[in-house]
Parts: sequence; structure tokens; C-alpha cells
Amino acid sequence: MINSALFIKELVENRIKFWIALVILSVMALAIPLLFDFTKELEHMDLSPLVNPEELSFILSNYHNYAWSQWTAKNLTQFASLAAIVLGMGALAGEMAYGTAPFLLSKPLTRRQVYMTKTGAGIFLLGLIICISTLVLIAMSAMLGYELHVGSLITSTVVVFVGASVIYLGTAFFSTLIPDPVKAGVVAGLFWALAAVPGFFQATVPYSVYYQMKAIPYWLYGDFPWFSLLVLFGLGYLFFEGGNYYWNRKDF
Repeated sequence: MINSALFIKELVENRIKFWIALVILSVMALAIPLLFDFTKELEHMDLSPLVNPEELSFILSNYHNYAWSQWTAKNLTQFASLAAIVLGMGALAGEMAYGTAPFLLSKPLTRRQVYMTKTGAGIFLLGLIICISTLVLIAMSAMLGYELHVGSLITSTVVVFVGASVIYLGTAFFSTLIPDPVKAGVVAGLFWALAAVPGFFQATVPYSVYYQMKAIPYWLYGDFPWFSLLVLFGLGYLFFEGGNYYWNRKDF
């Protein structure tokens, strides 16, 4: 069970990270519809050495595909992953680094409650960042008169959120092992960078968490991303239970 007082404390302590991430991602969201007309000019250029012509044709065939390629498949996935690492690296390591863990555990809370509340607050902030910035994209697209399939965009955004939550929980896991937020963040960053390697090879692309986050089969073929969600939920559960296990074993 989540403790409300500790939950609010976590929100307050992470407010600066939250606002910085929200502003940056919202600016990215605003730029997508504003730059559509400029990007359309790429159709008239020979970019074949750099960009697959078929992919470029698909992206620029309509605004909806363009928005997905720049938002779900690019900016949102990349920046939400980075935000997840920044939010998660100090989740538990901060309590150990600043010597506040013994005080926190002196409260009438179980260690699982502490772990669940702290990670729950981080995922909540991550969800707000993703949700609000996506609404900014939808609103600006509507203001400029571009046709956007809102339902599809929201569905794919949910997949990105689940994937970013996995990255957050994985980072929180490292935060229980390394009692220094910066070092935990560096190790988590390296780990998640290595997790991108399967995406570089055709045979191993489906094993990349970032590929699953982009919900590519959903956009290309209309297949609802049940498999992606199942894989991501499974990974998230493993990271959560692993982090909780080591947090419970810590001796303060």
C-alpha cells in the first residue's frame, strides 16, 4: 500500500526534475506540428544515401504518420527514457547517500511500503510528463488544422509510458544497489544504452525494449500491442521485485 505522506514528499522533492522535463518535452511537442510544412520539403530532395526513400515516403504521406515518427517513435521514447533514468537514479540511493534511510525506516511503514511509495511517485511524475506533453501535441495539431488520429496516438503513448516505467524501475533497482544517485544513474544509463544494442540488428530487433516502446506493428499493421505490453509489464515486475528484494536486505 502507498503511503500518502511519503508520496507527497517524493513529489515535492522531485518537482524541479519534473518541471524541467515537462518544459523540454512540451517544447518538442510544439515543434512537431510547427515544422511539418518545412519537413514536407524533404520530399523534393534526394536523401537516399541518408534516409530510406520508402520510409521517408511513409512518414511524409500524411500528418498522422509524421506525428508518430517524430513523437512516439522518436522524441517521446528517447526523452521519456532519459527522464526515467533521472527520476529513478535517486529514488533509493538518495536516502542512503544523505543518511536519511534510518530515519525513514523508523516510521510505522514496512520497507515494501517505502519502496512501493517512492517508485510509485516516480512513475506518477513520469506519467504526468508524458500525458501533458502529448496533450500539448494534440492541441497544437488541432489549432493548426492537422488531422491526427488521437485514439491511435494515445494508445501508442500508453505503450511508451509503460516502457518508460520499466526503465524507471530498472534504474530504481540500481539505486538500491549503489548508495550514490549519480553513480547509480551512470550505471543505469550504461545498462539501458546496452539494452538498445539488439535494435541495431534485424534478427534481434524484437528483443529491444525501445522497439517494443515504439509500438511499430500497431502503426504499420494495426495490430494492438498486446505482446509489447505483456513483455514490458513482465520486465517491470521483475525490476520492481528485484529492487524491493535488495532494499529489504539493506542493513542500516
